[in-house]
Amino acid sequence: MSESVHQDLPATHADDHIALRMSAEQILVIRKAAELAGWTVIDYVLSTVLDRAERDLYEHAAALEAAAPTDFTDTDPSDPFLALLSALT
Repeated sequence: MSESVHQDLPATHADDHIALRMSAEQILVIRKAAELAGWTVIDYVLSTVLDRAERDLYEHAAALEAAAPTDFTDTDPSDPFLALLSALT
């Protein structure tokens, strides 16, 4: 299983677990996909969920950054230094 890019997450405890109810068809699909990857079902599910969680967190942070006002929006465009800084943000 690939490692998470978030090494600062707290270590798991022996009693940490997630239980899922799945249909026979759903578990079969997951088992086949895990087998093709050469992973256990648990490793496959955990890796997939972490990949999705990291993508969602990144997209959320990017959206917040895009919505944040920049410090250089009200600058005089004739000032070359401020225009350059504004273009870089």
